[in-house]
Amino acid sequence: MTESSLSRRSFLTGAAALGSLAAAGALAGCSPKTPAEAPTEGAATEEDTASASGAPDWLGEAPAISDGDCAETIECDVLVIGAGTSGYFAACAAAENGAKTLLIEKSSAGNGVRSSALGAVNSRFQQEVGEAAAIDPMEIMNDMDRYADGQVHSSLYRKWAENSGEAIDWYADVIAKDGLEVQLEWNMPKGTFYKDWPTGHGTNGRDGAGYAEREPQVSECLNSYLTSFDGCEIRFNTPMKNLIVEDGKVVGAYAEGPDGMIRINAAKGVVVATGGYACNQDMYQALQPTRYSCLGTFDAFPSCTGDGIKALMWAGAKMDEVHTSLTFNRCLLTADQEIAHPYEIGGDSYGYFFYASQPFLRVDPHGARFHNESAPYDYVMNASSKRPAAERYWHQIWDGDWKQYIPVFHTVGCSTIYMQPEGGSDHDAFPGMLEEWIEPEMEAFVEAGFIQKADTLEELADKLGFTGDDKQVFLDTCAQQTKNYEAGVDPQFGKEAFRLSAIKTPPFYGSVKNCGLTLCTLDGIQVNDDLQPYGEDGAPIEGVYVVGNDQGCYYAGTYPNLAAGFNAGRCATFGRMVGKMLAEK
Repeated sequence: MTESSLSRRSFLTGAAALGSLAAAGALAGCSPKTPAEAPTEGAATEEDTASASGAPDWLGEAPAISDGDCAETIECDVLVIGAGTSGYFAACAAAENGAKTLLIEKSSAGNGVRSSALGAVNSRFQQEVGEAAAIDPMEIMNDMDRYADGQVHSSLYRKWAENSGEAIDWYADVIAKDGLEVQLEWNMPKGTFYKDWPTGHGTNGRDGAGYAEREPQVSECLNSYLTSFDGCEIRFNTPMKNLIVEDGKVVGAYAEGPDGMIRINAAKGVVVATGGYACNQDMYQALQPTRYSCLGTFDAFPSCTGDGIKALMWAGAKMDEVHTSLTFNRCLLTADQEIAHPYEIGGDSYGYFFYASQPFLRVDPHGARFHNESAPYDYVMNASSKRPAAERYWHQIWDGDWKQYIPVFHTVGCSTIYMQPEGGSDHDAFPGMLEEWIEPEMEAFVEAGFIQKADTLEELADKLGFTGDDKQVFLDTCAQQTKNYEAGVDPQFGKEAFRLSAIKTPPFYGSVKNCGLTLCTLDGIQVNDDLQPYGEDGAPIEGVYVVGNDQGCYYAGTYPNLAAGFNAGRCATFGRMVGKMLAEK
């Protein structure tokens, strides 16, 4: 791992982000997509989520399509629906193993591979580092199971752990031919209450490409790789409309191409990988109303509207009962913007601030601290959800010494701002990083009204809107945090000593309204160990397989973000496994 490769991954990405308040490239990427536009019809409420038939209103009815409606019929061995991480890995695996493969995607281009991080165990990159990057499969499997309260198919974790290393090694070899490279983040902090795992394999783009450029580069690479195999094809602008079920078995799908309806017959099987439902307002508000109430915006691909989940349910499949999202705690709103209107706030109208995931002090709208800021990303949303609906945001507070704290905090994965050097404690791996990226962005957010800046804490309290008793609570809370830092102990919530910070050096900063933004949904169709969906009778539905964010039985209530790339790695691994399996049928 060279300094030049680290620079491509972090520093240049960050510097490129300064042109937009809504984007801030980072070590682990995870830069915002353009949120979907709000639907013209109102979203469902908890009271009207089910129709008279017992089906939820957001499900609707399967479209009535017949062969007579089709302008074209296509024959293939394997049909993959959705050109995201899981879809690309599935299609490429099927093609290289001899299957005539068709990949269809509703958008005009592939959604690419999440270049921020692909989570894996026992890749060659981890083996090269040695003990510092070694992961006990049983230990990480049980940690992930603990996050889900055991409400998952734990055997799927074992499949990921046993097969993810090979998937990453394959990916690295393919993209290397196009001048792209994989880099492991392995230097984990020690002594944290919530264990970090060296699972994240990020992708470095060509010519110092930032996050927005890396994913298209990867898509172009995989497009070329897939279509290099005889008979294999990609069709964009071709949304799947419904699955074709004959005699209880899925045999293909109807899709709509630029020239009309298409019937696609898949002799070996269909892979559904349409990306979940984060950009379907009716579905999201009905299934996850509490999380919805804590959001400022969405950071999902606009094509993720639940198409695959709905088509599978029309075919008799069942959805997870515990609904889950991957949500970041780094959305900033201005004072006059309200939370719980996430589909209305997008573009440059909100602040996407990586810095907000740093474990600085957080206080509620009444000035009191309310959780351990070193916890996983979405825990702060969970804690905020216990307050009245209008108060489900928080203020993040820091002082003029913030530059000295960030390297010591040593956060990893998608919250990394400052790369730790290989195996050492010197914090000069990227001279100028904080001054050339974070500081200008911070000041831009002050100017835009997302952050307040003041010379005294009293002034900051006034600017953040604290009055009366709340103002005194805020001032007392700040004073207590300085005492905690100086004593090296957090008697209130037990935050690790190296993640404590004082609030005593001007200028003082506070986010006006900090809240969540969802990247993707993680609840999906219930599957067996072979990733086949369960039917209404409990038996698997033949002919179809579910991967990516359409697949369920893997999360329950939270996303374990401290295993960096865990979800993208799941998508890649299971996509590749299913693609190879179908080709060999």
